[in-house]
Amino acid sequence: MKHLTLKVAPILALCVATAHASTPSLTAGRTLYREHCMSCHRADGRGGVHFSHSVSADLRAPGLERTYRHQDALIERAILLGRDQDDAMLNPPMPHWAGRLDRRQVRDVVAYLHTLRADRR
Repeated sequence: MKHLTLKVAPILALCVATAHASTPSLTAGRTLYREHCMSCHRADGRGGVHFSHSVSADLRAPGLERTYRHQDALIERAILLGRDQDDAMLNPPMPHWAGRLDRRQVRDVVAYLHTLRADRR
């Protein structure tokens, strides 16, 4: 039994570490949002910052989740590639974060965005 425990323990530790690694970090998401998103979308996500021919999106808008079909992968794609759910380009001021943020960081930001919507209710 002792030998079985010694063999199983590392496998369990790896499973726990893998599960933890795939869980988005709200703390990291908040930090990344403040560093990269807040200047256009404001601290609370309400957007409304005017550019020459566009306005930054309200990230808390109830319709936004419907627009992105409640799929985080589509929101992640919008952040990374600057394209919406129908593959159309987002407003020109929206930067493309591919190459500057990795997928893990984008997942963290998306998790944080969900808290902004929850705070609005």
